[in-house]
Amino acid sequence: MTDFTLWIACRDQKLSESWYRLFSRECLRAERVETLADLARASDGRKGLALVTLGLPDLRSPAEFKAFITGRKNLSAIAVAPKDKADNSLIAELLESGADDFVMADIDERILLSKIKAHLRRILPSLVCLRTLVVSRNGDLRIDRVKRVILTGAKKKRPAELENITPKEFDILSTLVCNEEHVVTRDFLMEEIWKERSGQVNCETIDKHVETLRHKLGPYGKCVKTVYGSGYMYKAEGAK
Repeated sequence: MTDFTLWIACRDQKLSESWYRLFSRECLRAERVETLADLARASDGRKGLALVTLGLPDLRSPAEFKAFITGRKNLSAIAVAPKDKADNSLIAELLESGADDFVMADIDERILLSKIKAHLRRILPSLVCLRTLVVSRNGDLRIDRVKRVILTGAKKKRPAELENITPKEFDILSTLVCNEEHVVTRDFLMEEIWKERSGQVNCETIDKHVETLRHKLGPYGKCVKTVYGSGYMYKAEGAK
């Protein structure tokens, strides 16, 4: 499953706490660190996006940022700097050093959140698409994305193949299980599954597909949780 984390590398406790609360309200898995060394340890072997603030004890220049981010294919980074230090030259250097984006430390939270979501729309599909076999955390549901087969009771000697699943229902379930225990928004499902036709789809369409999918999943339907005001989450509890 996709284990994706949003790291906040910042020594300003007030700012760090504010952003942590912001992301947590959006059901994003967020963690806080205060040095690049801490970020390196926390992100080792894990995929994620980091907000990296200039002024960390071990980050004083774009050159140090470049030395850190080079070779870390699992980690995307947004550079952050105080407004009084963020001139055009510094911004250009940070972007050329490997930052995926740049924001001011006093950025409006609504804009920051929109930027984060835009990066997630870009990053998460690429992570999900790398996997052809998806297995739920309890090992009881297996999805073969090449053969487009769903097996329930996969831990048993004779698992059952789920039948009569439409292509869209298959894609919704595989996306939810790929991101197990993470909220998948309706907007993300629209863009990920309907792609260029996403503008022709509304939330009611997604909800109807999920309702039908739950019914077809039988006891596993309980694993598809509604996160009100946001989207859906697959959580393996309740599957037997």
